[in-house]
Amino acid sequence: MIPASAATVSWTVDIDDTYSKKNPPHRPKLCRGVNYQKQKLLCELVSAINETESNPDYVRIELDQTGHIPVDCLSCSTDDLCVTLSSKEVHCIRDNGSPTDCTSLHNINCGLPSGLYRVRLPYIGHVTVFCEMEKDGGGWTVFQRRQDGSEDFYRTWTEYKNGFGNLGSEFWLGNDKLHNLLSQGTYEMRMDMEDFDNQTRYVKYSSFNVGNESSKYTVTSGFSGDVDDCFTSTTLNNPINNMKFSTWDDDNDLRSGNCAFSQNSGWWHKSCSCSNPNGLYLRGETSLRNEGLTYVPWRSGLYSLKVTQLMVRRVN
Repeated sequence: MIPASAATVSWTVDIDDTYSKKNPPHRPKLCRGVNYQKQKLLCELVSAINETESNPDYVRIELDQTGHIPVDCLSCSTDDLCVTLSSKEVHCIRDNGSPTDCTSLHNINCGLPSGLYRVRLPYIGHVTVFCEMEKDGGGWTVFQRRQDGSEDFYRTWTEYKNGFGNLGSEFWLGNDKLHNLLSQGTYEMRMDMEDFDNQTRYVKYSSFNVGNESSKYTVTSGFSGDVDDCFTSTTLNNPINNMKFSTWDDDNDLRSGNCAFSQNSGWWHKSCSCSNPNGLYLRGETSLRNEGLTYVPWRSGLYSLKVTQLMVRRVN
């Protein structure tokens, strides 16, 4: 048995040989030993071996006596576990088993259904995301969904940064997660829409990128689809390409007023937007221009859509 002060561990292995993190924020950089409990087939990596309690049910296997981090460990990245054996050999062990997005999950098993999955993002670590595995070839990581008005999207900068809502219903994944997800390669983006007459439209972008917080999550993209483009168009008013993200408490649009405040949403507003998928859930025809879930080139600014879903898929 290991007391809390013993700086334990990283992984446990149970009788079914499945893995789960016990203390993910405190994974030991240096592996000093292993505690093994035969009855439960429990194996624990520990970063300290001198504070463990004696227990006849456990066998302690010591890997290194020195107590010093070898110079070779300095070559390990922050994603590596530096394992020093009693022979003084040093190995940088990387966890390459975790999928990095829904695209990698789909590539591993194209028969997976749509639903919630755990992926590993740079700098952030493991997060739960919703994967769309059927539409348009599958492998999409969803970062926004509206479908029933159950979630309030009139939120602060911090809430849009961290994400909010229910991944099984309405949600915004979070701008930090979205930035780190997209930093892994080249991603395409698809936005699907449905009105209350069960008509559907979509727009699709061959590339989609969102900067970090210091850039105010500036968005860039390129276009295809079956309705006019609100992101990159040179003919429609207020395309959002190269725009910074805005919320009611952090105004970054090009208008003298605050579009996020007047349109009740956090979004890449320009002056103000051609689209407003994070607006009020107003259920169809409305007199509140551009305040609902609007996509102006399709149903105008006086119609609030039933469903919107935005998702990204890695292409390179």
